[in-house]
Amino acid sequence: MRSKWIVVVFLAASMAVGCSRQETGWRQAAERDTVAAYEEYLGRFPAGAHSAEARERILELREAEAWAIAARVRAPEAWQRYLAAWPEGRHAPDARRELADFAPIVPAAPIRGHAAQLGAYSSESSARADLARLLRDHAELLDGRGWQVTAPAVGSVPLWRLRVGPLTEAAARELCATLKSRGVDCVPVSG
Repeated sequence: MRSKWIVVVFLAASMAVGCSRQETGWRQAAERDTVAAYEEYLGRFPAGAHSAEARERILELREAEAWAIAARVRAPEAWQRYLAAWPEGRHAPDARRELADFAPIVPAAPIRGHAAQLGAYSSESSARADLARLLRDHAELLDGRGWQVTAPAVGSVPLWRLRVGPLTEAAARELCATLKSRGVDCVPVSG
């Protein structure tokens, strides 16, 4: 009987030491708060009590690093790269707003090919604000497309046009049909 108690006490002590190592490992990872620290914790305790937290924190840190790069580079390609990896990320609305601010202003001229016109506005700022809203609300349709804000021609009605293109005629019609089904005004246009 005494030997059974010794085994039980030994198992309990072993489990306590294991839990203690795991908790110490978690505290160390949390103190360092780096991807490498959390990966080290997961390497030692893949099914540990804090493994889900470690995986979540790794994703948060990687997203933060991707956003820091995009914010430092301040170029459309960097924001597009961030959005490709984190389309629903914490900074996705900021990336879309930055992209909208970088939409090129093109002089009024005939379009080569086709485009989807998403609106006509009395000011450039109104066109850009609507582009940011559209990118936020319809990101899966508009991310990665060529947007442009077309300036009014000299002596014409002062309308700034928001367009996506160039597209093939079929692509412009398809995009507009999808956007219209979502309640967004869209007209396929050609040059």
